[in-house]
Amino acid sequence: MVSNQIWLDNENVRYESMRSLIYQMEHHAMSKKQLTSLSSIVVLLLSFSFLVGCGASDGMITISGSVTLDGEPVEDGSISLMPLKEGGMGGGLIENGYYTAKSSPGEMAVQIHAHKMVKKKNPTREEVERGLTEDSVSIIPPAYNNQSLLRIMVAPDHRTFEFKLTKDGKIPEGMSTKM
Repeated sequence: MVSNQIWLDNENVRYESMRSLIYQMEHHAMSKKQLTSLSSIVVLLLSFSFLVGCGASDGMITISGSVTLDGEPVEDGSISLMPLKEGGMGGGLIENGYYTAKSSPGEMAVQIHAHKMVKKKNPTREEVERGLTEDSVSIIPPAYNNQSLLRIMVAPDHRTFEFKLTKDGKIPEGMSTKM
């Protein structure tokens, strides 16, 4: 997988994290105008926070691995990494059950997101007119995203993580909920 990075005034802005958040926004029913405005705001805020927090020699580590849900590969989604103590946020996209992401070294909280579109049972006339006849539904249990207790320790010699998720939200074997 090719690493997507933007170089701005010699500052490395982690494009993967921005794409991860934009992916999440795109998979929620919004008008194109709302999505464009929200995407622009998120990109600006993330760009500023990354420029303040990380320089060109930010010490980010590339990590990779697989993501499955009940043994099946998660086809499309995102992974977000938030430092528990210090360091910058990181993340990447999940494609065909595999991910590559950038992360600060150290203890990281992990959130995994993936959605599917389902037809609304009774869309309103306005929703039909606006083409909003589907809802985005998370296929990943909250225990792995909004309420995630997943924790990993990222280090130069520890870069591969396999996330074997289950629909019942149990913490995968070998993963910690505390660091």
